[in-house]
Amino acid sequence: MTIDRDSQERAWILQLVKEFQEIVTYYGVHLSQPFIKISDTRSQYGAWSHYTRTLTMSRALLEEHKWDVVLEIFKHELAHVWVSERGRDDDGDPHGFVFQQACRRLGVAPWARSASVEIDPETARSHHRQLSEDKERQVRRVEKLLSLAQSSNSNEAALAMERARQLSLQYQIDMQSEQRNYTYILINHQKKTMPAHQSSIASILCTHFYVDCVSRSQYDADSRESYKALEILGSVENVQIAEYVYWYLWRELPQLWKVFSMPGPGVEKKKRSSQRSFYLGVLNGFHTKLSREKAAAEAAKLAGTDSSGTALIALDKGLERILKQELKSFVAERFPRLNRGGTSRSGLEADAYHSGVARGQTLELRQGLNQTSKTLTLTERNS
Repeated sequence: MTIDRDSQERAWILQLVKEFQEIVTYYGVHLSQPFIKISDTRSQYGAWSHYTRTLTMSRALLEEHKWDVVLEIFKHELAHVWVSERGRDDDGDPHGFVFQQACRRLGVAPWARSASVEIDPETARSHHRQLSEDKERQVRRVEKLLSLAQSSNSNEAALAMERARQLSLQYQIDMQSEQRNYTYILINHQKKTMPAHQSSIASILCTHFYVDCVSRSQYDADSRESYKALEILGSVENVQIAEYVYWYLWRELPQLWKVFSMPGPGVEKKKRSSQRSFYLGVLNGFHTKLSREKAAAEAAKLAGTDSSGTALIALDKGLERILKQELKSFVAERFPRLNRGGTSRSGLEADAYHSGVARGQTLELRQGLNQTSKTLTLTERNS
């Protein structure tokens, strides 16, 4: 369907007005409604004029970028509105301390708080999420260990998984003196509701991989519809690892179901309605497996050791508390009023669920997103 230019522009402006109203309500700030204008300029994707009270968004930005990028630049401009309406200035620096304070107040993503984001948002975001060679190497080592945790020997598999966890934690210990960059990624399958197994994957990531996950609505400018999206938040390196795990589990579940539901001699094909129960069983079994491996590793450190084992566990737990507090502060900036809901397990089919649990307790992480990113299409990533 061809959409004429004026109709498209009206739809953008109406959505931005709606976003403005939701932002000021959600973050509890008082801002007067600005005049929102769409421009044809490519030299600046977003701009705010105090004199005319005009907030300008570039047509190129709206046409060529996902709405989460559009929204962060829009919030960036609203931070300028916040500063100008309060008559505050940073000695002529439009992106100085007062502006940064406004960005935190409005939950602007860290990558979108610099002047460069108005010119080149993709570069600003990629630079913020870019890891040094040493950090990149460390993340790849963790992912390699995760991919190797597929030994038929359960002890070897558990050892590889726990080694990956410890390597990740040791890396956090080593960089305590450095400033950790916090970021997010958005996973949008363009569904109106979030399936229960996606919420369960998010729970696994939050429990075991030092990230937080938030379900939120995300507008899509092409379809003019809003969909449920999953935002994964954490330090840049932890988000990368969590994304790796997410895509592995997301793609593995249908493959496991295909094997489970296949009819055998004298066995009927499993009903499609059993799929949800099987998926949740697999994920619950995998969660139990990870928890068991972590507890076993801590017990092994304490068994037959001197006080050094206890000291190391205390150090690990102390760092985990620091990481959780840092993450909590970052999430609180982005989402100051979270309403978290659990995954409903009502109406599960016992046979499919318990079969899933048994399979999940033997599930080993293999190939995730990063090892296949060169061949993974955008359609596959959003499916």
